[in-house]
Amino acid sequence: MSPEHPRITLNSTDSPPTDSLLIDSSPTQSTIPNPQHEYYTYAGSGLITIYKDNDVPLADVLRDYQIIGEDGRYWTDKVLRHILTRDRVQCELERSVYVFRDVNDLLNKVRPFKGSTQSESCLKVFALLLLQDKVKDLELFIKDTVCDEKLPIILRKAKRGYGVYSSKDPSKLLECFNSWRSNEHEGFERDQWNVLTTFFGLTKEKTCKEFELTPKMSRPWRKYLPTGSSDRVLHAAGAFGAVTRVEFHPTSHSFQDALSEINIDISGFAIKTLHSTKPEDEPQFRRELDQLKRFSGVAHSHLVTTLGAFKHGDKWNFIFPGAHCDLDEYLERHDPSWTHGAVDWAFKQLLGITGALETIHNPSHLHLDPNIEKKYGRHGDIKCDNILCFPVSAQSDQYHLIISDFGISAFNRDKSRSNIPNEKVPGVPGYRPPECDVTGGEISRSFDVWTLGCLFLEFITWLLGGRNLLDDFRCKRVTPYLITGAKNNMFYVLKRTESGGYVAQVKPEVTNWIQGLRGHENCSQLIHDVLDLIQHEMLVVLEDKQKKAPIGSIGKRSSSGELKHKLDRIQRKCTETYCTKGLPRDDKTPLLAPAVKVELNSFAKLSISQQDKAGGK
Repeated sequence: MSPEHPRITLNSTDSPPTDSLLIDSSPTQSTIPNPQHEYYTYAGSGLITIYKDNDVPLADVLRDYQIIGEDGRYWTDKVLRHILTRDRVQCELERSVYVFRDVNDLLNKVRPFKGSTQSESCLKVFALLLLQDKVKDLELFIKDTVCDEKLPIILRKAKRGYGVYSSKDPSKLLECFNSWRSNEHEGFERDQWNVLTTFFGLTKEKTCKEFELTPKMSRPWRKYLPTGSSDRVLHAAGAFGAVTRVEFHPTSHSFQDALSEINIDISGFAIKTLHSTKPEDEPQFRRELDQLKRFSGVAHSHLVTTLGAFKHGDKWNFIFPGAHCDLDEYLERHDPSWTHGAVDWAFKQLLGITGALETIHNPSHLHLDPNIEKKYGRHGDIKCDNILCFPVSAQSDQYHLIISDFGISAFNRDKSRSNIPNEKVPGVPGYRPPECDVTGGEISRSFDVWTLGCLFLEFITWLLGGRNLLDDFRCKRVTPYLITGAKNNMFYVLKRTESGGYVAQVKPEVTNWIQGLRGHENCSQLIHDVLDLIQHEMLVVLEDKQKKAPIGSIGKRSSSGELKHKLDRIQRKCTETYCTKGLPRDDKTPLLAPAVKVELNSFAKLSISQQDKAGGK
């Protein structure tokens, strides 16, 4: 966050029109600006009091209060109206260096009264003329009907210098520029992008709105690193896009209302830029935008709210509330406490994440119209990196966990139940489920349940023993992977059978770890019950022939809805004793999960064959 800038006070009441938004007009003392100070702020309303001194040229005042952002200086519409009040514009037009026939008429064109029927404002044009020291030509511009709506201008090479045209009417030469030199044409064309900033907001239905920013247009934000955050919060890269933390200028957006409904404390904003820039990859952007429009904090409080989407040049981007960190970083930087409040909070976050996933899998809020075909979704990339952590409030040390990153999610009709072939989805390191290696395996909603089970087990491990215990768990489950020969920390293992076939099994290192957690001195009945769900209903190797088997039997995972129902029942028992009283079980007998016979897919078989040849088998 930028440091507090000094608030410049006024000599007398300087009352801007009421459309100048939250301007302090109380009578105060005059102060001339110190050029070493920055006369802009990203805090509060984003508007600071303008000094009053009629001897200072208005062009200098405009420059003094420019905002510095990602692309250099800029002025938003609100900031321009804040600086270029009707009184200040009138004082400028009445300066003796100009000889205007009708100052009042020009004033009404530049700064019409509130409620005026004047439809073609020239405020931005006037600002650009100030910056180019060309206010004397204002009458020519108005005569040539060059108003803000005609911007941006475009330059075309002529026999001598440039011909200047409006992008809104490229066939009409703008004669008001005829007396200008080429460098002045270039200066106007360059500076126009500093006042043509986009105002971001939601649709009337409070859903994500799409914008397009031309490559030259100033972006009204700056990179922003919250106090106490690591560089990985400022820049983060994933399989489908890179995320940058930014701070929007408060006058450039209307996201405040939406953010107040989410009831979380945000740290700036996050812009996700998709890696792909090829025109043929635009469907990926459209697909993710469609998913994000369907879901938000309004649909479920543990789902990320998308605030906007835009194209800048050849890159597609999304705007999200800025989280303090992701779950992996949270688990790394915070030590758990074993109190009723802390354990209850942890359980409610697991319940909330499950409910959010169930909302994706069975989006009842999208099925209100019986005439619209029902669709069901999947996330496809549940992991700690994609769980964002938002402080509940600026004063709270508790965080609200939210599912983000719908990069490989999809929605399909009831017939397909959102299944896609496993080779279409990249493996999720660590959390990758067994069906990724199986013939006919599909990346479905059941895929999400496995990855959610992995996340649950790591979260419970951290809750009982902090980051050190979590690191131990991640090291314990590092074993060779049959398909590649390399070691990994996935939760399942593939094994050969004596008959030449293959079986998939939850790693003994994982099942024994669960058993070890049950023996932890703080393992309460709540933890035992959650571990039961993880072990018997989430981390289960699927077996096609038993997909309709009862919950808890070999080869059958619970749905997110079934898990949500059982977690709701657990929540009703969350007394202090149930949550925190240790009930360790001293059972050191090695525990093995069922080994499920599987038919490996062609890629897996080929990789194993290559490994065998390399090893001389």
